[in-house]
Amino acid sequence: MRFIVTCLLVLHTFVAIGQSGKPVVPDWHYLDYTTDGYLGISLQQAYDLLKNKKSTPVIVAVIDSGIDTLQPDLKPVLWTNPKEIPNNKIDDDGNGLVDDYYGWNYLGAANGENLAMSIGDEYRTYYRFKNLFENKTEKEIPDSASWQYREWRRAKLRLEEGFNNAQKVIGAVRKNFRLIADANTAMQQITGKEVFFLKDLDSLKSNPATKDLRRLWQNLLTEQPLGNNQALMKDFTNYKQSLEDDLIKLTIPPDEARNNLLKDNGYDINSIHYGNHNLTTHSGYHGTSVSSIIGAVRNNGEGIDGIADNVKIMMIRGILGKDEFDKDVALSIRYAVDHGARVINMSFGKYISPDKRWVDEAIAYALSKDVVLVHAAGNDASDNDATDNYPSSYTIQGKPLPNLIQVGASGDESLGRLVASFSNYGKKTVDVFAPGMQIRCAIVGKGTEISSGTSLASPVVAGIAALLRSYFPHLSATEVAAIIKESGTVPSKKVLMPGDDKKLVALSELCATGKIVNAANAVRLAMKHKH
Repeated sequence: MRFIVTCLLVLHTFVAIGQSGKPVVPDWHYLDYTTDGYLGISLQQAYDLLKNKKSTPVIVAVIDSGIDTLQPDLKPVLWTNPKEIPNNKIDDDGNGLVDDYYGWNYLGAANGENLAMSIGDEYRTYYRFKNLFENKTEKEIPDSASWQYREWRRAKLRLEEGFNNAQKVIGAVRKNFRLIADANTAMQQITGKEVFFLKDLDSLKSNPATKDLRRLWQNLLTEQPLGNNQALMKDFTNYKQSLEDDLIKLTIPPDEARNNLLKDNGYDINSIHYGNHNLTTHSGYHGTSVSSIIGAVRNNGEGIDGIADNVKIMMIRGILGKDEFDKDVALSIRYAVDHGARVINMSFGKYISPDKRWVDEAIAYALSKDVVLVHAAGNDASDNDATDNYPSSYTIQGKPLPNLIQVGASGDESLGRLVASFSNYGKKTVDVFAPGMQIRCAIVGKGTEISSGTSLASPVVAGIAALLRSYFPHLSATEVAAIIKESGTVPSKKVLMPGDDKKLVALSELCATGKIVNAANAVRLAMKHKH
């Protein structure tokens, strides 16, 4: 599974004691290592340096799953289309999109419905090109189709691997699922609770008849992040269903859900007038959290303080959480650029990109219009140098896209790791790391939540980029990207390899710069930049 980014790892705690014995504090990622002892981005120090400078408004586009336009900590900073009158059902600005007041939803139908399901890109790609490429060698493929042939072969291989792995374990999983489902029903009856937690098992210690059942659930819930039976059963159900799906993908074509609902061909880049203006329905949770890190209203006593203090957030709904259509991403980038965005955040990613050329061209278009893009590296603890993760910073032809920053997730000693165990990395393909563990962010409705993921590290960098563009408007997109990369801090210690609790490596082995971003250092470097 892919990420928004693969998920936000929600941790419902604001203050805890880290593995180092140092307290985990709220908003640690804003703090300064020298002053506060936390490996954050030194945000207050950045603002101290900027106290005598004026800022200009900067539009930051967030290509995501949607946003809560009524969220109190975000509502004052939402971008609105100055040429569009909201909800009058008229395309006032003549761009072919009706009522795009806060942005646009490329995953909505004209009748107001929103797409709520996604189909794996390897699944779609395999059947899309099956009749064209099956039983053909690379030499038989024309140059114009060579990239799509490459991605089709990769998609086919992933489906075959999924089938083989599922076939090996599905029998045991089905059996264990039945057993755990029965055990769940039994414990619900004993505790009298539909949802029970570890602490609910304490009252059963004196009852020998429930000894084995209690021990089973103690083991199960200890390994479950949220520590309750409902979450565990959901995880197990999803896992079992993913295996069942892997067993049929090579024989049953996928549902064309997107194309059927949107009445649009997802493989025709010339069809651009589709979607609707509904940005909240179904999945505004992720986009709301991401946006708040970039620009939630500062110093208002509400929710959290965003990083940049003079931004307008433009929401473009182009993803559902995984395996987005390349066309939707490409058009989302172009919409952002054409409507004045100076920074674009992309907290999503995938393994297969058959129409990568369209996204490459959109990023190149953003470069020509002086726009910075920031992309989350992914949450699979994998090496992006070896396993493709899209959108990437190089075109199909290998040409670099210098306005795109790739971001992994860092942590702090208080959290037990300086690099998140889940973060993707890449000595060549990931540029920097940024705080992405236990980050406080806004949620749909009102309030905040603690979450983790490279989805959150990316908007930290986008927030710094927006800050630089706001206070140093003379800096170009490539100069902003270069400053952020150059001005980061190098950890004084080696870091644990993602996915490994023992192997220590220099951060330079995990990203091109070997650095964790730092807002104050970026401001200092920007101040020295000639203009």
